[in-house]
Amino acid sequence: DLKLQFLYFIGGEKMYHAGHHKGTTWIKEHPFALMYWYGVCSVFTIVNYVSWVRFNEVLVGSDVKRAYFAFVFLTVLVYIFVAGFCFFWAALYCDRESKQGIKQRNKRVHIGMFGIYFFSDTPLFILDLYIVYNNGWVDEVQGITFVLKLLSWLMGTFFVWFVYMWKMSKFFHKKTGADREIQLAGAPGVAFNLATINNLQPDI
Repeated sequence: DLKLQFLYFIGGEKMYHAGHHKGTTWIKEHPFALMYWYGVCSVFTIVNYVSWVRFNEVLVGSDVKRAYFAFVFLTVLVYIFVAGFCFFWAALYCDRESKQGIKQRNKRVHIGMFGIYFFSDTPLFILDLYIVYNNGWVDEVQGITFVLKLLSWLMGTFFVWFVYMWKMSKFFHKKTGADREIQLAGAPGVAFNLATINNLQPDI
């Protein structure tokens, strides 16, 4: 279980067993926390455009201004119709006691995080970084928005990278690892033994 592996990674055996038997509040409540966090970030992004970016076309450039508006608009759409919805869905309408329910919750959180990361955090962070790099910290709202977007992008990057490693390692393990050997060895009509299968498998 990914949750238990993570608990073991950050807290050792004691936290692993606590998570295995009792669960942890922060794990169960994190979809709501994500919904609030990205909601706050989205509001600051909107305020930043309305109060600063659109009045400083000379500083940021017309192309950056138009791109910023486009991605702010996209952020609102993604948050309302995809990410926020998925976080709320994961928080309230998943069985937290069953394995299937945990899988459903994780899947919904993944959809929300990936949507926000690729269609909001990454493009807006690049634009904010460009503005700060060329103009510095000009306005309070602009500076706070940049810090929030930086934190959000770092968190999203770690999350996406972690999920990517987990999914890819699981995929290759099933295709070329011990699971693949067992599947092939137990398949009807397959006469290969495990030694033959090992010789046929590529090195990873």
